[in-house]
Amino acid sequence: MGELKSAWEIALEKSEKMGGEEELVRLSSNQKNEIAEFRKVYEAKIAEVEILIQEPEKREKEIERLRRERARKIESLYQKAKEKV
Repeated sequence: MGELKSAWEIALEKSEKMGGEEELVRLSSNQKNEIAEFRKVYEAKIAEVEILIQEPEKREKEIERLRRERARKIESLYQKAKEKV
């Protein structure tokens, strides 16, 4: 199974297909490593929540919060990379 894409990456692909912004954001290897680390850390946090929180509603809310937090951090890196272009 391939690597999951961030909301930012999916949005970029959709905008390209729709004739949107042509400019692609190029990430440095350090930025790519930082994104990979974010994903790894948040994967662990989500797994921990799945184990520790027994109430399904609370568990889903916390998982969604962690996913949004991860997406914001990744999007922030993309924004910084885009500003440098």
